[in-house]
Amino acid sequence: MKVQARLLWGRFFTRAGDQAWDFALPLTLLALWPTRLDLASFFYLCVKALGLLLTPRIAALIDTRPRRTVTRLGLGLQFLGVAASLAALAGLAGLGAPPPTITGLLRSMTTDAPVAVSAVFLPLFLLLIAAGLTGSLGALLMDIAIAADLTPSLFRGAELARFNSRFRQVDLVTEVGAPVIAGLILAAAPTPLWGFAGIAIWNLVSFAPEWWILDRVFRERPDLSTAKVAVTHDTPARIGERVRMGFRLFRAQTAAPAMLAYALLWFSALSPHGVLLTGFLQDGWRIPEWQIGLFRGGGAIFGLAATWLYPWGHARWGLARATGACLGLQAAAVLVAGLAFAAAGDRSTGADGAVLLFLAAVLISRVGLYGFMLGETQIRQESIAAESRGRVNGFASVLNHSASLIMLGLASLLPGTADFSVLVAISVLCVGAGFTFYSGARLLGQSRSP
Repeated sequence: MKVQARLLWGRFFTRAGDQAWDFALPLTLLALWPTRLDLASFFYLCVKALGLLLTPRIAALIDTRPRRTVTRLGLGLQFLGVAASLAALAGLAGLGAPPPTITGLLRSMTTDAPVAVSAVFLPLFLLLIAAGLTGSLGALLMDIAIAADLTPSLFRGAELARFNSRFRQVDLVTEVGAPVIAGLILAAAPTPLWGFAGIAIWNLVSFAPEWWILDRVFRERPDLSTAKVAVTHDTPARIGERVRMGFRLFRAQTAAPAMLAYALLWFSALSPHGVLLTGFLQDGWRIPEWQIGLFRGGGAIFGLAATWLYPWGHARWGLARATGACLGLQAAAVLVAGLAFAAAGDRSTGADGAVLLFLAAVLISRVGLYGFMLGETQIRQESIAAESRGRVNGFASVLNHSASLIMLGLASLLPGTADFSVLVAISVLCVGAGFTFYSGARLLGQSRSP
């Protein structure tokens, strides 16, 4: 088997397990604690915030350690994270009594009115956060090591382009299929924890093929194991100065309006594969797990449609206009989703038509989102100078992840799934603001052109 096929098969096994895991974890948390979207949101908030702080240190290992060591560490961290998560959830499931709200816990820490909580809840919940962080860092390390380091060292030119395309196709196939299978497993299991355990075992087993495949590649090409990625080390040591320099450079870019508009899109809870919407559909509207899996897979299919429609729009209207059209499609679809959500309410009135319209509008919005992502990426590629790409794109990444953290933080402070309407309203406003900002900046740029 060729190296290309081996890497694709390894990616398939691990991504399938990861997608099933990402789908099952929030559903299991809500099955343990019904109506408690704040706990699931706070868990992901902690994992993402700590991961953002530790990412530079983890990524630096790629430059200082052999590739074989890095990939083994990445797979080992993922394995440990899944196993520890299963152990923590098994312990939490045995507590019985529901835990206090996140706001209640925070209030008890700052006042003289303590909240009653099991003595083992906090240690187990902290173990769950640590396990999620460990698995997340392992996945990050593997993504960088394979996609950004090993792959360019193995392939060149057209061969590299073909491999990248197939790599993305594997991701989309697993994004469609794995949640459906995971939903069926959860639905067939006698309890949510048993279903989650089955998916955890699936995920643990999936690491073995990639370990074996990568080990074989390094045995056949020992030069790859010791190669390092060249990086620059001329950035300031203090984080405050790095942020200020990054902002000044970012602000000077002609691509800044597109990147800022994209950052506004991260203030959204209306993602088919996002933890917030997944949790609400299961706990708020009581949609079966297998149907949520189909919905999540549909999001990937609609996203794939954008990769066919965007090139047609680009050829017909040009880069800036096609990019704006995609963002307009997303803004319109999200607005329809918001109106349908308000009409659906808690489904007690039998407004199933509004529920279907909401789900359909969210799926259609993915066409606009993925099309805008393609256009925004090309705008960055064509306008940012080669010597500034790392710093500018790094600052844009901080903006995007900061927006995601803010949304998770807001969700953590909400009392329960009944307040999901607040997040829907914020999503509609921010996506609309992104479209308005991008369109206004483009029109202003045209008026200033000679």
